[in-house]
Amino acid sequence: MAPTKERLHSLMHLFIACLLKLSTAAPCLPDQASSLLQLKASFIGDNLPSWQAGTDCCHHWEGVTCGMALGRVISLDLGEFDLMSSRLDPALFNLTSLRNLSLAFNDFSGALLPASGFEQLTDIIHLNLSDTNFGFQIPIGIACLKKLVTLDLSGNYDFYFEWPSFKTFIANMSNPRELYTDQVVWVLYIRSYPPFILKASVTYDDQLGIQ
Repeated sequence: MAPTKERLHSLMHLFIACLLKLSTAAPCLPDQASSLLQLKASFIGDNLPSWQAGTDCCHHWEGVTCGMALGRVISLDLGEFDLMSSRLDPALFNLTSLRNLSLAFNDFSGALLPASGFEQLTDIIHLNLSDTNFGFQIPIGIACLKKLVTLDLSGNYDFYFEWPSFKTFIANMSNPRELYTDQVVWVLYIRSYPPFILKASVTYDDQLGIQ
């Protein structure tokens, strides 16, 4: 049977990650390892056994990819590690060189996303928070990420946008190509009528706008 598109996509990401790891020369900076260990401590259990103090996070830690020269984390892919936590530890926002961040398919128990912190990840291009069981309103700081191309918020039934906030959110985003919001609730206040609830997936076209 021919490989599925999703399978090929996963293999491509794995291949690129392996190349990056093989070409990484600089060791992990202490502040990067410290922030990752603080993040690890916020999870229940030990589903990240390779993350050990005293070892090089750039070369030996699952889900972590560093830049070639500076030893700073540029990709953190924790998708499908079956992690559980009651919060997103703010130590994550110390990884300011991140270009790719995936927390997909981990369980954050309905926790709020931090109101501030995402705006510090100024280099991020891909952000995947799908099926993470975060709740409540999506922080506007995500819209401040000017290099962001792909944002996946799908599968979070307790996420919501209020329509004025969503308009501000989109207006602040300067470079989006794909925005996935399946199961995210949009609360649209239309004059004096009760709120109208809409669930949708949005694709952003840089020439045509939101479709």
